[in-house]
Amino acid sequence: MDAAGMRETQFCKKCSKREATLTQRSEAVCRDCFVQYVANKCIRHVAGIGKEVRPAEGQLSRRYLVALSLGTSSSVLLHILNEYAESILAKDRREPFQLDVVYVDTSLSGPESSDEDHLRIEHVLGRYAERYPRFKVQRVPLSTAVGLRMIDWSALPVLPSGIEPAEQLRSMFQRLPSTTSQADVLRLLVRHILVAKALESSCQAVLYGHSTTALAELTLAETAKGRGFSLPWQVGDGEVPIEQYGGNADVDTQRTELGSTRHIRVHHPLRELFRKELETYAALTMPPVADIIPAAGLKAARPVVSYRDLSIEEVAKRYFQSVEENYPSVVANVVRTTAKLDRLEVADLCCICGMPLDEQGDERWRGEIGDDTAQTQRASRKSLCHGCQRSIYG
Repeated sequence: MDAAGMRETQFCKKCSKREATLTQRSEAVCRDCFVQYVANKCIRHVAGIGKEVRPAEGQLSRRYLVALSLGTSSSVLLHILNEYAESILAKDRREPFQLDVVYVDTSLSGPESSDEDHLRIEHVLGRYAERYPRFKVQRVPLSTAVGLRMIDWSALPVLPSGIEPAEQLRSMFQRLPSTTSQADVLRLLVRHILVAKALESSCQAVLYGHSTTALAELTLAETAKGRGFSLPWQVGDGEVPIEQYGGNADVDTQRTELGSTRHIRVHHPLRELFRKELETYAALTMPPVADIIPAAGLKAARPVVSYRDLSIEEVAKRYFQSVEENYPSVVANVVRTTAKLDRLEVADLCCICGMPLDEQGDERWRGEIGDDTAQTQRASRKSLCHGCQRSIYG
């Protein structure tokens, strides 16, 4: 018998029954144990949410909103939750939760391509609906952000009147000072839409598909943009305040009148899993989750043409992509350390991002960089955090 035939089979370190074909954090494991490991990490977190919330009045089970981006992480989250719900119902037990699956379409395409883009997205969402018929996937255009009461629109560049909401947003994005500003405001609008939909549907929590890697990227990007004070609310899990405003006002008037403050829970069930682990999981399920994910969701980062055209978010993503490959423990430590930060009692929230304000910290930021322009002084009167001031006014 040759050397290859004499090679001793390496068994899984977890079950010791099947041949190990994968490496899970330096341990040789089989496919089944790896898939179970990823699923258990998610389900344990979701089960913890169930211990902290109760169904709303008139609901038989808890209701969560799942943010679907059509990428690997959020698709894996939806798959695991579907598998778990199916297994519970197969045992003739009560449905563990109801899900509102929401995809925010950020295309903002012009009239000449809107039909084509709409059909393409509907085709992709149709694949998700076919795979997970228990849940209805709702497509929400970014233009629904216009007029949301959780944003003080008077603090943003004036939206031209008399045109469609999508045209208004396109005009606003064109007047933002940089690529980072556009990416930042876009992310904030998407988050506000998801939270608004959750409140509208009486959901007890919003579930994001952020992996450990994605949360590390968010930590670095938000700190670089001047929102370090708000990291416990952005990266951590738990209840966040949602401030609502009474209505719109002209940009040169005082801040719009406050309406009420509500609260909703925000959680990241995949926070203990690396992006590479989720990509591996997506290829191992039966049938593979990777089959329904659009190709763009699995593509590698684009080659850099000019770093001037990259947003801070893109820079952070490229950085942690290499760090995860060689030093995954560093990525995990960033997220674990950030999760230990306390949520201090604050009186005011930023009227754009909705995150708690650090007034003294923001003043120090402005003082250190010599930022005393008239625009920023006007913005500071409107209770904007330093990150939103820089995104809107440059």
